[in-house]
Amino acid sequence: MTVFDWIIIFVYIAIVIAIGLWASRKQDNMEDYFLGGRSIPWWAASLSLVATEISAATFLGAPEQGYTRDLTYLQFAVGSIIARFVLAFVFIGVYYRMRVFTVYGFLTERFGFPTRNTAAGAFLLGRLFAGGSRLFMAALALKVVAGISMVWSIIILGIIAIIYTLYGGIKAVIWTDVSQAVVLMGGAIASIWVLLGEIPLSAGELMTLFNEHEKLRFFDTSWRDANGGLALFSNAYHFIPAIVGGFFLTMATHGTDQSMVQRLLTCKDSYRGKISMVSSGFIGIGVTILFMIVGLLLFAYVETRPAGDAMLELAQSLKASGQNGDFYLHYIVHGLPMGISGIIIASVFAAAMSSIDSELNSMSSTFINDFYKPYFKPEGSTDAFMKMAKISTVIIGALLIFVATLVADFYMKNPETDLLSIALGVMTLFYGGLLGIFLTGLLTRKRGNNATNILGMTISTLVIVLISYKTSLIPAFGLYDPMMPGDIDSFFGWMYHAKLGWPWFIVIGTCVTVAITLLGRTASAMTLKSEQTS
Repeated sequence: MTVFDWIIIFVYIAIVIAIGLWASRKQDNMEDYFLGGRSIPWWAASLSLVATEISAATFLGAPEQGYTRDLTYLQFAVGSIIARFVLAFVFIGVYYRMRVFTVYGFLTERFGFPTRNTAAGAFLLGRLFAGGSRLFMAALALKVVAGISMVWSIIILGIIAIIYTLYGGIKAVIWTDVSQAVVLMGGAIASIWVLLGEIPLSAGELMTLFNEHEKLRFFDTSWRDANGGLALFSNAYHFIPAIVGGFFLTMATHGTDQSMVQRLLTCKDSYRGKISMVSSGFIGIGVTILFMIVGLLLFAYVETRPAGDAMLELAQSLKASGQNGDFYLHYIVHGLPMGISGIIIASVFAAAMSSIDSELNSMSSTFINDFYKPYFKPEGSTDAFMKMAKISTVIIGALLIFVATLVADFYMKNPETDLLSIALGVMTLFYGGLLGIFLTGLLTRKRGNNATNILGMTISTLVIVLISYKTSLIPAFGLYDPMMPGDIDSFFGWMYHAKLGWPWFIVIGTCVTVAITLLGRTASAMTLKSEQTS
């Protein structure tokens, strides 16, 4: 990294903060601060959503997938696109008709406060850990580039995001995201251009190399995994769980997660919100493909390095330590020309900021509208709510910084964990329960009540926790001893050894929740209220 590269990075950060301060004008009320006065252009909301989806997780995780695997990660995009059309025509219109500040306001009208509080609380808890994970991944880039400690990297990036989100609200989030989406795509294109110039292969030779290593495989249709088990269940990248999981994951993230849905509620009307939803899917796929190509070219770059080459030895060292996801960062720092490194590192920070600012504003919005306003200050003034919104933004930012340090410690002790799994892991515990409650509320008129909804979401979360951490929990409760081979035929022995790909977690969680919520009947008063707002 040269002085010129650092100048580019600092100029970029200054521009982001300036945009945040510019957007802070005319923040007169809660609707301005959290929904941008419902005046954001649909294309800006769409690009903001893309920037948030990409985040540092995709900036680093997608190249890792292309570098170490193939193109099967893109299978998730098929289910994601289908889900966006369903969300646009089923979810978004309802949210606009009810004029809600957060998506959990819909649950108040449909079921009552207990259901809303449970869903909003699950979002805050899950998003706190997911946001901390994303902040860690952004700090990983700063650590590699600047050579400073991980803790200080986390603190620096966290404070920058807090500053411009604090003053600018959702307008700052969206307009900085728009600029960051452009920088993100520019970073990917610059990486591809430089890599193509450094790989000593013709286009035909490059395709031959990729085909020899099965790098261009898009659909994984194998029915058995390496251990002879059914790949349909054990392999997260088999085409069935990938497409089905991509559908359910997008339904949950873009239909029940305030950090995603919030920007779609900033448009003038539901028609524009729907366009934002669908268009963001196609733009997002294009950006993800760019980063997957970066990963493929990194693979070719390493394969064509001569023996003794410093970058080859670095790649081999990272592979041996299970930190393949870091290679792109090292390549940016050590393998790119002056100026290009600064632009791409700036785009890494762009990815980081676009996800962290979303966490801050959406969590603050949920806390104020779903907890503080109804329970602590029901008669409060607009000024009081605005003041508390900014205080909560700072507190949430501090909590994200703390969680990010915990995630960093986990990653250092478990370097084999891939970065995308870290980013998606925590929220998958709650997404099934959230989606199940929303589906019951939107697709039925008289089913589900506070008791069955809370029970369904609780049991769903416990089931997913058990599945996710079964190798630790089952022996801990004395249900199966892996050191006693004779017990393998027992139910818990089978469960201990069974492998289930993570895309199925949300599917199972959603089905469990829906099955339990349908057992309850909505109170007649809530049914009438729901019909009046439909």
